[in-house]
Amino acid sequence: MDGVTERLTTLQARRIALAAQGFTRPRPDVVERRHLVSTLRRLGFFQIDSVNVLQRAHYLPLYSRVGPYDLEVFHRAAGRAPRAMFEYWAHVATFVDVDLWPAMQHRMAGRRGLWGGPERVAQEQPDLVDAVLEHVATHGPRTARQVDAAVGEEADRDRSHWGWNWSATKNALEYLFHTGQLTSARRTAQFERQYDLPERVIPAAVLARPALDEAEAHRVMVEHAARAHGVATAPCLRDYFRSA
Repeated sequence: MDGVTERLTTLQARRIALAAQGFTRPRPDVVERRHLVSTLRRLGFFQIDSVNVLQRAHYLPLYSRVGPYDLEVFHRAAGRAPRAMFEYWAHVATFVDVDLWPAMQHRMAGRRGLWGGPERVAQEQPDLVDAVLEHVATHGPRTARQVDAAVGEEADRDRSHWGWNWSATKNALEYLFHTGQLTSARRTAQFERQYDLPERVIPAAVLARPALDEAEAHRVMVEHAARAHGVATAPCLRDYFRSA
């Protein structure tokens, strides 16, 4: 009824949240790709973290829901056709459910005015950006180190900062990645991203779907966030995919 607010007890809210996140389902005896895909579709993404104390963070959400599994199940879903996920900035750096590619495209288009080094290289060295894209298109998938060596911009690295001292080619790669002109084919054993063209990574059936406009993309992401949370505040729903 209009104007009626349904109230939940704290216990009910907790149970709804746990069920929405997939913690109440029986664990399979053997974890297969379908279990990963089901979990990924429920959550929307696995957050990437290269820090490796217990295990890399993106492996843990699946483990906590289905139990021990062969990491090759994850690696195949992320790095071999037909891929179940792709890398992009959904919440932060994440492995995103591949079915959300059309919803992410408005974000890629919006990052043509990217901040920092990637945008600066795109504005000041457009020929380099074109050369990097052409090299990956011809020889990909390629790591940043391989592109640096081929394009010859390794010496153009800013070494004045202790952190991510990216070369010009790495900044060009990141610009192309953020704007959707390149994506990640897979990660190496050293956790280096291998860049490639989306048409060689994203399943053709997904690429054929039309990109969603910003309003529709936000609707899809908020609905997905609501299903994943089960119970949430409006700020929580916005923050799930870092929507405006």
